[in-house]
Amino acid sequence: MRKGGIHGLALGIFLLVLLVAGTVTVLAVSGKIAINGSEPKKTAGRVVTIDTLNSSISSLKVVNVNGDVSIVPANVSGAVVRSNLPVRASLQNDVLTVYCPSKHGYFGGGTLCDDYRNGTVIVEVPEKLDYVKVENVVGTVYVGVNATNVELSNIVGTVKGRAWADYSVSNIVGNVYINARDSVTVSDVVGNVVVAVPSGKGAVLKARNVMGNVINDATGNGSVEVSVNDVVGNVEVGG
Repeated sequence: MRKGGIHGLALGIFLLVLLVAGTVTVLAVSGKIAINGSEPKKTAGRVVTIDTLNSSISSLKVVNVNGDVSIVPANVSGAVVRSNLPVRASLQNDVLTVYCPSKHGYFGGGTLCDDYRNGTVIVEVPEKLDYVKVENVVGTVYVGVNATNVELSNIVGTVKGRAWADYSVSNIVGNVYINARDSVTVSDVVGNVVVAVPSGKGAVLKARNVMGNVINDATGNGSVEVSVNDVVGNVEVGG
């Protein structure tokens, strides 16, 4: 490797570490993660139905959650939101947003969900959505609903994109597992990245600033575009 290439990789990793440190600091200040041995005050109870919507849903956003998030397909006309956290749901222009309400404080503020541990949010939606976005989550994120595009960002926890879709994934502290239909972009990750492509398809992998092993075993007719940048961990692409 050329000297310039080594310097470029070192700079990329350094910037990534700064980014992750900044993300963790912001989450800590906002109350989304515990620091100095502190813990949320309450253990979240049993999961109950928070809201049932019968209106048409084309897109879903889940934001600002201190807990695990699961988005699953169901035989529903609109959506069902279940949780053991004080989340809320709002629907506007066919876009459903599930979120933890903000609380007012002298330092950071945070959300009402930050008072709990072992939180879970489950969103049941129709079999197909145009767009799914999950952002600002401390917990495991699971996307199982078929969608055209999925955006996952600012997550401290394991990310599992099991639905076949086009993905944009960024700012993750945790392992990333993605089922990519036609394209996927992954950037700024501390953890391993595993991308699966449809059976019989190959993958065009572009990897930059990866501190770990890079493997592309996906071969076949047609190709899936895979772009991976600034990762501290191994990258594996397969069919």
